[in-house]
Amino acid sequence: MSGFIVLVVVATITASVAAEDDYVLRATCDNKMTVYVDGVEMPADGLTDWRKESQIPLPSDFKVLAIKCEDVGGKVGVLASAHNDAGEDVLVTDGSWSCSKEEEEGWTEPGFRESSDTWEAGDVIGKHGVSPWSKIGQISDDANWIWTKNWKAWETVYCRYATPPINTLRATCDNKMTV
Repeated sequence: MSGFIVLVVVATITASVAAEDDYVLRATCDNKMTVYVDGVEMPADGLTDWRKESQIPLPSDFKVLAIKCEDVGGKVGVLASAHNDAGEDVLVTDGSWSCSKEEEEGWTEPGFRESSDTWEAGDVIGKHGVSPWSKIGQISDDANWIWTKNWKAWETVYCRYATPPINTLRATCDNKMTV
């Protein structure tokens, strides 16, 4: 008779790996910030201290990045940049963002339509590093402090960046096609 040995190995492997295509959002706001990605609030350290950057994972396929900033007196502004694994800027706060002084339902979500009477291009206050803020963390030097126009008048703003839509053409043809 020959004997058999059965060996059972049970292992639990836990890995925390970010997707290779994800970005790192580095952001701050003078004074209190809430960040949303595609409608989901993102927790992070430093959201209530404008002197520090908050670092938030940002999926490379995000549709909307939204930042609510509450000013509690003094200077106002939102400052942010997103970087890929190589450290290259893929997004900075500038006039391509839209800002509003009114919170509208769904403003943090893809598919939200900005109305021209409440949303406007982010008004650039100054480049990252401008007084009174100086340099903050590793936020890109190309990022700008933004707010709504007449920025001294508002205590809370809602700023959003929506990625440009990707248009896809699907077609079929039996013979000759010109697009």
